[in-house]
Amino acid sequence: MYIQEIENRAAQLKEELGGKIFAFPVDEADPFSKYTITMDLGGSNFKTYPKPLIINEVAACVKTLLEQLKEEGVDVDYSRDVRFISYQAQMDAPDVTMHRLKKSNIEKPLMESGVDVMPNPDDPETMLFSARGILKYSMLEMLDKNPKGARFMDEYFKLLASRRYGKTVAAIRQEVRRMSKSEAIHWVEKTYKRYISDSQEIMNIMQVIGGVRS
Repeated sequence: MYIQEIENRAAQLKEELGGKIFAFPVDEADPFSKYTITMDLGGSNFKTYPKPLIINEVAACVKTLLEQLKEEGVDVDYSRDVRFISYQAQMDAPDVTMHRLKKSNIEKPLMESGVDVMPNPDDPETMLFSARGILKYSMLEMLDKNPKGARFMDEYFKLLASRRYGKTVAAIRQEVRRMSKSEAIHWVEKTYKRYISDSQEIMNIMQVIGGVRS
């Protein structure tokens, strides 16, 4: 994939998904494809890293890039600005990162790679969750009757009740418990987009209850 092709693909992803930093396979049909990374500079201009990288190298690169941008005073947020894309071929690859996703019962369409989860550059056998990913994971835990997941979601329900969702915490809890897992995940996506303006609000819930079980 040539630089212009990469940047054309990134422009398409930006139009479809938003974002500023894009990482995706060079060959979406190849389970073992290396990844490319490019950043939108504005005005239809991109900065593209010329050397394809393996998925964990890209994850480390994205992490470093975000840190550098923040040090330069640029307002960036992983959930808002990074689109880390894996296609079905890569999701099905015999790779430890993808196996970890599947062992956790977290894979498409419940979790979106690059938006909800990304590889941990410090430990390739684990995943990093975005705020929305943490929320989805906690929802699944609650539906599986895990107490910590239930406590986490109760805090989220309190946020929604305070944001004119239109129901009490108890009523929201009852509404969600009637849903299938797929319905509940879509509900999380919808309410997160509508009612949560700062991902730190979700991270604060983690501090209140002491984190999410892995």
